[in-house]
Amino acid sequence: MEYAFNNEDKMRFNSLYNQIIEIACGNFMFRQEPSDRRDPIDTISVLLNMMSEEIYNFCFGANQEKKQPEIQFVIFLDKNFHITSYSSGTPEILKWEQDMCDRPVSEILSKNSIQALMDELDSDPGSVYQQFVPVDFIIEGKGLYRCPCIIQGMVGVDPSCTYAITAFRFANGEAPTKKASSTAHSINSEKKESAATKILLKQVRLYVLRNLHTELPSLKELGLIHRTNKTKLKEGFKKMYGTTIYRFHMEKRLEKGALLIRNTELPISIITQKCGFKDHSHFSKNFRKQFGQTPSQYRREYQRSIL
Repeated sequence: MEYAFNNEDKMRFNSLYNQIIEIACGNFMFRQEPSDRRDPIDTISVLLNMMSEEIYNFCFGANQEKKQPEIQFVIFLDKNFHITSYSSGTPEILKWEQDMCDRPVSEILSKNSIQALMDELDSDPGSVYQQFVPVDFIIEGKGLYRCPCIIQGMVGVDPSCTYAITAFRFANGEAPTKKASSTAHSINSEKKESAATKILLKQVRLYVLRNLHTELPSLKELGLIHRTNKTKLKEGFKKMYGTTIYRFHMEKRLEKGALLIRNTELPISIITQKCGFKDHSHFSKNFRKQFGQTPSQYRREYQRSIL
């Protein structure tokens, strides 16, 4: 007995089909909302969701906890880099035995950390988004408490809050450490920075794959979205993937187009829109550059090859 598909079933199948296309293009964030009917279509939907989740976790999820830092404390500075206030838990964490207000920040930071924070401010003074900087706070007994920090210029008119140093704690934590070999610290920091950069670039790659249907924002805007600077983003992506972000985006959009041309009967005009191109001419020109044929020629040749 043949099963009669109604319009709702057809829409559900179409949604499943779209999810498969997204997975084939590398977007593992697409999810299907199952209905309450508990029929074979729902079963396929659940299995696709599970598969996407497993692939995503394998590629990107191993370090999810490390990417979600918690704020430990905040220290506010005036324009002369003197401490004006700090969050309530700061003295306990940094083992302060007296009030540090009106003291220069140089009394609580190592010389290298002060220079690193100043360099970070100078790198993009107009930006309120800064990258993490490993900072060593001086604690009792001349020990050091290292944690990733962000220094930001405050937007406002209060002269006592010109800058804010925000200290974070990641899931794996870092305990206060005594002064040790600077070489060992340097090697360890480089390894952590390299791992963090790889995670960042994987997230950027996933962002690109999730946006094959549209143009990408500028490098500066991408940097803001991923809390990094455009130079690090541009150079890091090229080094890791051997191509630029925008070239990668273009190639994947065209690969999605080729996939839809081969496996669907959608008109080229609709495929053009699904791949984020403004008009057929732009799509056809770039498609020919990558595949050596226009979209229509590509479809005809593929259809002949399977007959």
